[in-house]
Amino acid sequence: MQIDFLANVLGGEGPLHTLLIILALGGMVLAVLIWAMEFSGWTISRHGFVRNNVPWNSTTIALIAISAAIYIAGRPIQFQFIPGIGGFNPTLSLAPIFATLFGLPGAIGVTFSMPIGDAISGALTLGSVAGFLSHTYVTWLPYKLVKTPDFKIPAAVVSYYLWAIIVGPIIHAIVIPGWLDFTHVVPTAVAWGGVTPAILLNHGLTSGVVAAILMPILYPVVKARGLYWKDRYLPSEKKEAPTTVPSARAI
Repeated sequence: MQIDFLANVLGGEGPLHTLLIILALGGMVLAVLIWAMEFSGWTISRHGFVRNNVPWNSTTIALIAISAAIYIAGRPIQFQFIPGIGGFNPTLSLAPIFATLFGLPGAIGVTFSMPIGDAISGALTLGSVAGFLSHTYVTWLPYKLVKTPDFKIPAAVVSYYLWAIIVGPIIHAIVIPGWLDFTHVVPTAVAWGGVTPAILLNHGLTSGVVAAILMPILYPVVKARGLYWKDRYLPSEKKEAPTTVPSARAI
């Protein structure tokens, strides 16, 4: 599948094509910096740089492993548009769901499973570098910016679809094709006319439908089992001790 209109607009000669390549390379560098920050124990919040407080215990390791295993296991379920590069795979829509529910462990499990999955499936190429780093924007962004996975709250639905279904996939759809184009892994027309729509299909359209079905089911279960990331390691506000009135006996 290749959309000639996208290939001509995004991959044509001119300043837009050059800008997209620059954005793609910059996005990959930024992704490296994000993971360096998180693994060093820091993260970004509205208060600036703060400790991410991730407890590196057995639960965290298990969540990373489960997220990675499911993501890798679902890789063969794919209808190939571009052999070895892109196609339709509904498993990819789980990326922001795991990150939003499990936080950093979910984001790590999904993102760092990409090159492993490529190696197992025999699809490990120079393009896998972008597939790995670019997944940062469909995992880390929802983890940091989606307010809550509780779809009973309208604002939560808007927040999820903004960051996980619109913004993240759009960045994803620039970084990977830009890298494939820059490194000449595939022709320019294929990168922008074939890979871009495949990404938007998997991480945009399909992900939006899957989230509407799974998130209302998974969030209550994850919350009840104490696995929701904000319950596990987000610093809670200190509650003031209740004021006690001396009893008459004490007086």
